[in-house]
Amino acid sequence: MAKSETTRRRRELLRAAQAYITCVYREFDVGLEEVAEVVGTSPRHLQRVFREEGGEDFRSYLLRVRMTEAMRLITRERNPLPVRVACRRVGYRQASGLRQAFVRFYGYNPSTVQKRGPEYLGTVEFGWRRGADAKTTSRTES
Repeated sequence: MAKSETTRRRRELLRAAQAYITCVYREFDVGLEEVAEVVGTSPRHLQRVFREEGGEDFRSYLLRVRMTEAMRLITRERNPLPVRVACRRVGYRQASGLRQAFVRFYGYNPSTVQKRGPEYLGTVEFGWRRGADAKTTSRTES
């Protein structure tokens, strides 16, 4: 088999593995063995393909996919998600796991990029009272 044919097959294998990971990264237990089985190769060969053709190993690629989606979820313009909710959507069981991975990947805590909710300014007085005072006031004004 020619070298270009081998390279072509390895790139197809890498694309298939990346496409599968993109579909299942939300699952907690996605692993090299599972992906290798789905794309029809051995885990060792798939790891080599990731490293040589993709420029990063399997775990780094999975982490990058998850962190990219986590960043999108916690910083989106409309309805940004808190870390405790986003963690389950990107394949982590607990928010602490997502926070640790986020810090390893980006170098800072996800709370530094999260939008803050509206600031609580206290209660607003509407000019009405409850109870007996409200009844008395409305009767005397009529």
